[in-house]
Amino acid sequence: MLKCNRAFPDVWTARHWLKALDCRYERRKNGMYVDGHERDDVVVYRTAFVKRWLQEYEPRMVVYDNNGKPIKTPQGFVLSGKRAGRPFRLILVTHDESTFFANDRCKLGWLHPDFKNKPEPKGDGDSVMVSDFLTPDWGRLVDGDELSEARILFRAGKNCDGYFTNTELMAQVDHAIDIFEAKTNGLATGLFLFDNAPSHQKRAPDALSARKMPKGPSATWGQSPRMRPGTLPDGSPQQLYWPDDHSSMGGWFKGMEQIIRERNLWLSDGSELLAQCQGFKCAKDATDCCCRRLLFCQPDFVEQKSALQELIESRGHICDFYPKYHCELNFIEMYWGAAKFRYRKSAKTSNIDEMEANIK
Repeated sequence: MLKCNRAFPDVWTARHWLKALDCRYERRKNGMYVDGHERDDVVVYRTAFVKRWLQEYEPRMVVYDNNGKPIKTPQGFVLSGKRAGRPFRLILVTHDESTFFANDRCKLGWLHPDFKNKPEPKGDGDSVMVSDFLTPDWGRLVDGDELSEARILFRAGKNCDGYFTNTELMAQVDHAIDIFEAKTNGLATGLFLFDNAPSHQKRAPDALSARKMPKGPSATWGQSPRMRPGTLPDGSPQQLYWPDDHSSMGGWFKGMEQIIRERNLWLSDGSELLAQCQGFKCAKDATDCCCRRLLFCQPDFVEQKSALQELIESRGHICDFYPKYHCELNFIEMYWGAAKFRYRKSAKTSNIDEMEANIK
């Protein structure tokens, strides 16, 4: 403990003690970025994704070489299970977003000694986000001579178009499926692939979720909209709300305890279950430590799909997601690289309308 007659040590004394503690006054350095590429859960998902690709997807696709020449065509076989009755031919439709900035320009070049530097604008400048779909078969997803295209150019920002949310993506995907079905005349199935961004995993407003459920009955919780029915262990639907003609709780949400009791999963010894463990930090591998964890582990809650997946499958196509931290699997990244390379060499613009024209 530092002892000093003064109320606070002076600067020189502080520096002396900092050096004694092996501290050095220097510029902070960038550390190495380590992502979750080999994280346990990512490895498990990646293994399952590759298995789906090799066993379910690739046998139904035309495979091309680097010059766009077909090197493998699918050999037809009868589809079974949930794919039965759907067109056999499968076409990959991959999606991604990228943002272009007004001041993102090539800064390297051959300069003559007489060249005079000019002041450059500060910051990134205006931005335009591009959301697009690519296929190995046709390139960009367009219908006809680009009269109808799946691509969206979005001026992100509070004072522009707002922000590109799951709602805008859902509308874009619906339009993309229209274009896909027009190009294939309904004779092919689309495999729509997205990255694992949180906005892509967002669930429908009425989707099953135990995240905020109250333990007991509630007259106000989950009413707008109402949560869809669950599934009892015997496969029959489970209504999560009391009937409107109930004597005392007409239309009320039943609460987690009642939902669990109806599934015959309440503790047989009569002891109570907490609504959730402290901070929802349940013990590792626990499945029935609290009401919320117990419902989280039920098959109908586990199998709840994202709104994006529900939309695509309702149209008869397939939706899947790339493994997290694996952008190298999405060939659209090479498209973005080429697009950014050409954009940086285009003429400088004075407004966002000219910028959009350059991007197109």
